[in-house]
Amino acid sequence: MVKIFEIFDNWLDKINIFIMSVMMAVATVVAFINVVLRYGFNMSLTWAGELTSYLFIWSVLFGTAYGFKTGLHLGVTFLIQRLNSNMAKKLLTFSLFVVFVFLLVLIKWGYDFVKFNYELEQVSVDLHIKFWIIYLCVPITMAISAYQILMKIIKIIRMPAEEFSYNMVMKEH
Repeated sequence: MVKIFEIFDNWLDKINIFIMSVMMAVATVVAFINVVLRYGFNMSLTWAGELTSYLFIWSVLFGTAYGFKTGLHLGVTFLIQRLNSNMAKKLLTFSLFVVFVFLLVLIKWGYDFVKFNYELEQVSVDLHIKFWIIYLCVPITMAISAYQILMKIIKIIRMPAEEFSYNMVMKEH
């Protein structure tokens, strides 16, 4: 069973890194080309700004999900690192549980927002992409983030208090 989660985690990491990297690279190239066209040739791609925005949003949200896995998000560890390991373990578990619940709310909100936009059948101005496709990144990335937080909670719960270390739990890579 543990092996299945390891395989799934590795697959999820690769997908996250791939999507965030490709989206960021394409956004950067499109923005660069548009700047060169605008200032070098006095013309512009009308759709470039819209595409760049959507690609950056997708990249950031997938990066956020990956950040939950690797412990890249800012955290106030001052208190946790000064508590005894048993109390630190309980406090971190509680705070991660609060984050997990918040992410579940964002998944639900994101799903409802995607569904609402699907029913409206609106499309973006320049690219004519359906808005529900653009907003689909919210429930997807929040679900990935919630999964990552849940895995950290399980790891903390399974870890004996005397072996607890904030850095060992939060930093994966």
